[in-house]
Amino acid sequence: MTTAQPFAGLGRFVYGSSAFRRPSVSRHLRFVAAAMLGGWLLVSAAAPPACAQFTAITKSPLGQNGMGFGASWIDVDRDGDDDLYLTYDGPNVLLRNDGADKFVDVSAAPINDAGNSGSGVWGDSDNDGDLDLYLVNYLTANKLFRNDGPAGFTDVTAGPLGDVGAGQAAAWADFDRDGDVDLYLVNYGTPNKLFRNEGQGAFVDATTGPLADAGWGVAVAWGDYDNDGDPDLYITNDGPNRLLRNDGAGVFTRIPGLAIEDSGAGQGAAWGDFDNDGDLDLYLANWGTTSKLLRNDGGGAFTALTTGPLGDRVNGTGLAWGDFDNDGDLDIFRTAYGSGNKLLRNDGGGVFTAVTGGPLGDADNSDGTACADEDGDGDLDLYVVNDGHANALLRNDLTSAAHWIEIDLVGHVSNRSAIGARVRVVAGGIRRMREVSGGSGYLSQNSLTIHVGLGGNATADSITVVWPSGLVTHRLGVPTNQRITIDEPGPVGVDAEPGLPAAFRFLPPSPNPMRGESTFQFDLPRAAWVDLALYDVQGRKVATVLRGTRPAGRHTVRWSRAPRGSRMAAEVLLARLEAGRDQATRKIVLLP
Repeated sequence: MTTAQPFAGLGRFVYGSSAFRRPSVSRHLRFVAAAMLGGWLLVSAAAPPACAQFTAITKSPLGQNGMGFGASWIDVDRDGDDDLYLTYDGPNVLLRNDGADKFVDVSAAPINDAGNSGSGVWGDSDNDGDLDLYLVNYLTANKLFRNDGPAGFTDVTAGPLGDVGAGQAAAWADFDRDGDVDLYLVNYGTPNKLFRNEGQGAFVDATTGPLADAGWGVAVAWGDYDNDGDPDLYITNDGPNRLLRNDGAGVFTRIPGLAIEDSGAGQGAAWGDFDNDGDLDLYLANWGTTSKLLRNDGGGAFTALTTGPLGDRVNGTGLAWGDFDNDGDLDIFRTAYGSGNKLLRNDGGGVFTAVTGGPLGDADNSDGTACADEDGDGDLDLYVVNDGHANALLRNDLTSAAHWIEIDLVGHVSNRSAIGARVRVVAGGIRRMREVSGGSGYLSQNSLTIHVGLGGNATADSITVVWPSGLVTHRLGVPTNQRITIDEPGPVGVDAEPGLPAAFRFLPPSPNPMRGESTFQFDLPRAAWVDLALYDVQGRKVATVLRGTRPAGRHTVRWSRAPRGSRMAAEVLLARLEAGRDQATRKIVLLP
């Protein structure tokens, strides 16, 4: 006998004596339950003029038909175009892009894993120049597959990576800014996990505090919402969501707020600067409740925008930000399960117009979606994963003369895949910002190639890349309508430059013990992002001494313990210095 209990306004379904929750299963059940209760609504309206013309390509093997979940666009074979990886409740699929809309199914062991997968996210975990795969499975072991190039993939799962919780989603980010990508894993009803990359294929469980959220987790998206240089974390739950601010040294703080901790049935989430004001906003796709665009107002404050199609009350699932008409601002493509997909065209001023013409308004049971310029023609294409219906490649056949530029980033001090890097493009007096993501939306991942529409501007006045290391690259007067590669500055295979320190050193503070002021000195053999902070013996941050990019050389920083006249007790503090991949700790005694 099947019984149901209310949970998060949608229902947690129980079979016999054991709870069973899987997105595909619960989604079917919620769809039926909502239909019986009148809780869902099919929306139809006259479609406005499309912002871009899309053609649906469903010929084999693009039109995979199964219980699909997520899609990831990645250049697996390093041939310059994006290939496609699809996750299923069954064997997963890798489609090689051979150009001209021709994709070849090259699925093979071990990455055609049939472990009832959620998301499959790609990042260069070993910094060897090719993308590796982390596969999230539900109640079977997750897996890390190392990309060995022509030799195929090797299962290198070890330590905590083989988590066997109720796996849903994961995303890559260099949360500690040490030059390699780490992983955050979302589980459904069991604790989430943060895996820190220690190099040489080793990952350790670095889960502390609110990172171990045990809500009914569905998806995850990293993004530097507070513009402080490190990635913050957003988790969607089948219940209240969570925003966790990255405070450095592995410390994350939950940021409360009615808007940001949306209590709808969260599915997909993705960061994007829709209003070109230089900070990341967030779109939430909710199941059966109002979806929302959360405008970032700074200082941890967000405003929920739900006017027009932004607040559709449908069975929202996946979403992807992209400038699909190349007019210079980000649009949203949102999928829905049995409720009709939509492209929300950004008309400026917080106004979005729903475009559902042609294949964009497909009303199949859609799950994940991701975008990439798969055919290299300068506009963004989409792939939509359906559950029980044929998937579709939506090729964008934009005919306007709007200009564009695409940028591939290669990290050297930062992680090789440049996940977390920010690109700012100025043209015609308008600043546009994009951030490289290691997975977002619903169980999916967009291309790592940055795409920026520039409207009528035939030249980008400037392109600025802020790397995860804190290093900055500038390019001036770049012609548009081309794809370029930008390498991170800094030594490649060189230990030190002539006349500079030969090694990283953190010298003892002086004086120590101290009363009023102490001096910290450190040597950098190369430029790096530096974070110098003081912590008490319980690991709580007491003060930030220095944060920012510093050039190679000897650096001196003075720190005063408190304003004159204040009274403080004697205590022992730990001064922790992080500089790129290097880190060191010194003890300092504060006298009363």
